[in-house]
Parts: sequence; C-alpha cells; structure tokens
Amino acid sequence: MDECTRCGRCCRHLRTGDETTGLTLFPEETHLFPEETVKPHLGKGDSSPTTLFTYQYTENICVHLADNQCMIYDSRPLMCRSFPVKIGEYGLRFSPGCEAVLNSIKGSKKFNREQEEVKAAFEMVRRLYEFHTSFQGEDTRWRYNLVSSEWETY
Repeated sequence: MDECTRCGRCCRHLRTGDETTGLTLFPEETHLFPEETVKPHLGKGDSSPTTLFTYQYTENICVHLADNQCMIYDSRPLMCRSFPVKIGEYGLRFSPGCEAVLNSIKGSKKFNREQEEVKAAFEMVRRLYEFHTSFQGEDTRWRYNLVSSEWETY
C-alpha cells in the first residue's frame, strides 16, 4: 500500500447518528478503548445472547486519533488493520475515501494478497466465518443495536 497521507478519514465517521453499529472489536481488543465506549456487538444463544463474539466501539471519532495519526498504530484493532479493505456482501472491496488506496490501485493492476491490509481483512473474514458456522441446535444470532440499546435477532 502507498504511504498513508495522514488525512485521518479512517478514524472518523466510525458511527454517525442513526447507525446501529460501531467499529467491530474482538474481545482481546476491548481493553484498547475506554470501557464506557465499548458495547457488545454479536452474540449467540437460545432466548438471549449467552456467548459474545464481538464488541463495538460506539464513538464517531476514535479516541486514539491525534493530529490525524493513530496513537496506538502498532496495537490497533484488526478492523483498523484491515482499513481501507472492507468486507462486503460480495467480497472484499476498497474504501473509496482513502487516497493512499486510490494511488495504489492506479499504480497496480493486481490485487496483492500479501498487503498487510488484505491479510487483516482475510483474518476478519475467517473469524466472522468461524462465528457464523458455530451455531448448533436452538442457537440464535444476536446483534446489539446501539440506537435502541437492545439485542435483536438477525
């Protein structure tokens, strides 16, 4: 990936207004953020979530962004490591707001699976696949809605 232009876009607009979810965090990453800014995200269980799989950072701007730079860059969450590669319904895609990615795409015709961001995105996919294939019997998928502050099935 080309050198970051330090625009800070990747750490802003994480969650605005009526968005029901925030930045995805795995359990081992929640300690990176103030406790009051972390809520559950995905879980499973029969009539309520009894096993949590991911959490979410609830703020719009990352608490670790200073002067358009990440203050915890070397230990940032997996979701942040994958930026600007996004996981979508139809596979991996690039965030259109990242200038470094646009420059990289212009200079290359091939998708490089060895880029750190692509590797992180594949790890996210692997872990989410693990969650979605772990359901048995009466297990239900649950997602915590930040707007309503309630668990919902999906």
